[in-house]
Amino acid sequence: MRNVVFAAAAAALVAGCAMPQTVVKTVESRPSLAVAGAPAGAVLVVDGQPVGEASAYDGNPTVLRVEPGTHQVEIRDPSGAAVYRQTVFVESELKTVRVH
Repeated sequence: MRNVVFAAAAAALVAGCAMPQTVVKTVESRPSLAVAGAPAGAVLVVDGQPVGEASAYDGNPTVLRVEPGTHQVEIRDPSGAAVYRQTVFVESELKTVRVH
C-alpha cells in the first residue's frame, strides 16, 4: 500500500513539472522589394497584381517579400495610370526601386 501511495505521489509530481520549451525562429530567406520616392496615393503593382499603397513598402520597416527571379514592377497613380514601370531581377536580400 505504501508503494502505491508513493508511486501516485511521484506520478503527480512528474505530471506537474513543466517541460522545457524551445523557440525556433526562422530567418526569412526570400528576397524583398522596397519603393523609394513613390507619390502619395500611388499603388504598387507587381507582376500585374496590385499589392497596396506604394509608400507602405518604403523599407522602413515594411518591405514586400517576393520569390527570386524577374518581376514587372509598376507604380500607378490614383487614377490607375502607370507613372513608373520597370522589370527588376531580385536574387537575394533587398532590392530598392527608386521612383523618379
